[in-house]
Amino acid sequence: MYVVTFYSFKGGVGRTLALANVGLELARTGRRVLLVDFDLEAPGVHTFKLMKPKDASLGLVDYISDYISNRSAPDVRNYIYEALGVGQNDGRLWIMSSGKSGAEYSRKLSAIHWETLYKKQDGFIMFEDMKKQWESSYEPDYVLIDSRTGHTDTGGICTRQLPDAVVTLFFPNEQNLAGLKPIVSSIRAEDKKSKKETQLHFVMSNVPDLDDEDEILANLETRFKEELCYKSLTVTIHRYDSLSLLQQSLFVAERPKSRLAREYKKLTQEITERNIQDREGVLQRLSRKRKRIYFDEEIIENEENRINEIVKYHAKDGELLYLLAMDLKRLGRSKKSEMLLSLSIDCGYRSPEAMLSKAETLQKDGNNEGALDCVWEVFSSDKLNREQIGLGVDILRRIEPTKLLEIAETVAFKSLSVNKCMWISSELSWCEQGLQAKVDLLSRYYKDPSQSLSDVGRVKNELTLALIGLGKFEDAIKLFGRGRPKPEDLEIVDCFNYAMAEWGLKGSPPQDMFGHVVELDDKNKGFHLANYLQCLTIALWVIEKRKEALKQLQKAIDIISEKPSDEFSCWRYLTVTPEQFRDDCDLIGQLIEGKDVKPLFWSK
Repeated sequence: MYVVTFYSFKGGVGRTLALANVGLELARTGRRVLLVDFDLEAPGVHTFKLMKPKDASLGLVDYISDYISNRSAPDVRNYIYEALGVGQNDGRLWIMSSGKSGAEYSRKLSAIHWETLYKKQDGFIMFEDMKKQWESSYEPDYVLIDSRTGHTDTGGICTRQLPDAVVTLFFPNEQNLAGLKPIVSSIRAEDKKSKKETQLHFVMSNVPDLDDEDEILANLETRFKEELCYKSLTVTIHRYDSLSLLQQSLFVAERPKSRLAREYKKLTQEITERNIQDREGVLQRLSRKRKRIYFDEEIIENEENRINEIVKYHAKDGELLYLLAMDLKRLGRSKKSEMLLSLSIDCGYRSPEAMLSKAETLQKDGNNEGALDCVWEVFSSDKLNREQIGLGVDILRRIEPTKLLEIAETVAFKSLSVNKCMWISSELSWCEQGLQAKVDLLSRYYKDPSQSLSDVGRVKNELTLALIGLGKFEDAIKLFGRGRPKPEDLEIVDCFNYAMAEWGLKGSPPQDMFGHVVELDDKNKGFHLANYLQCLTIALWVIEKRKEALKQLQKAIDIISEKPSDEFSCWRYLTVTPEQFRDDCDLIGQLIEGKDVKPLFWSK
């Protein structure tokens, strides 16, 4: 149960309307909600159409009056009614109104002496008992309290004793600033005294939507931030000129696409995301923070502490524990992240992401066998995305490359579409075993008559690269059909790859093929990728344009040095690191200078 008080120093800021809309939105999103009307002099929660009781109902003033008369806590269920037909997806909405209206209400209210109630009649204990009854009788996810305005006798009950969070609504003027300062200070002082942490939400409300040419509003907002010591507003609720407000319309239900409804929903979202008890709220906040990187140690420590508190409430929720583990990893808390990841899996959460993260952890700890088991479990699924398959392949490549030879027969790879297979083929181009796995996978599509001509062409190109990288030059040449093709019938990529395969097969580079590559390059000027320039260098060397070859080679080296990244190298027909690419370029340079060096893929 999470208790939220809605407080404003002055009236007229739409506090009750905000509370009613937030309460309704919570119920409509599957939460169990209790609204408590503590605005005893000007109650209003029960007046909304969707929240009116069918019959006159007892409420808070009646409860307190009966407690004083009997000197024992009444059954809270006699003072609460349900707003029927409001909640969705198991959401429900109950209301504890201020009390049964009429002359009797005024008499009971005036008879309550708050100081006496607290000092001589155990008022503090009464409210604590009432809070426990709310929880035991209704098991609400949220209790929203509509507090009285100003500095009242009951202010401490609503803003300090009962709530886990306080939503302070204010119109930006001097009177509200002066009135809010002691209230906010008292909440923080109580937190320090009782080691509590009340979440404060600051909401600027009923704000006119006008041009702020003189920055009046901006300057006031800055003053509120500085003097109330908060970093940013939770949300701004703008003035909304509509006759629907006279009818007390609940906008989240009746006008859900309006700006006002969106602002109430934003406030609801902020409340739920700060409530560590609310699973959906925690998940939503984690998803929004997923790409955020923290550098400030104090912020990191605060986030870590919050995660620890969340775990206390959700210690058996495997999915949530996994997401928290990843959050700790982003914070740089690797050890704690690994512990939480293991706990997540122990709770039965064995998603591909979790198992792959576990595999990486096991690999780091030297448990390659355990890491392999995790990867094979992941590859038993046919519902993997490209990133998951790519990470699994990368883990296998790092710890046991020979296992790549078995992936073609796993469920994950048997179910790959041609597009996914083409994408993943680049992940297999790092080692000889990966190239063989690539051939095994792509051969299925190349021989499949149902594939389109364009897909077959793409597959053929990737197969050619893999076969050359494996030293299977004759097989690569066969992909081009019977007989030797004419150079002029080939595109630049096919022409270069055919030339490299023939060079590997016969031991001497075919000048006509490499010459045509250079001719085609003349029509393709301005193409500046490191791999392309590396290929062009070899073609220029073959036709004895050594000076131009060295010039293009240096360009390739400059590109990979200025923007280091993994790159495909035609010297190995493998994907390589920037350092390996530069090493390959050095060898090509030696070739151009006349030294007896051969492409590394020849050694296969």
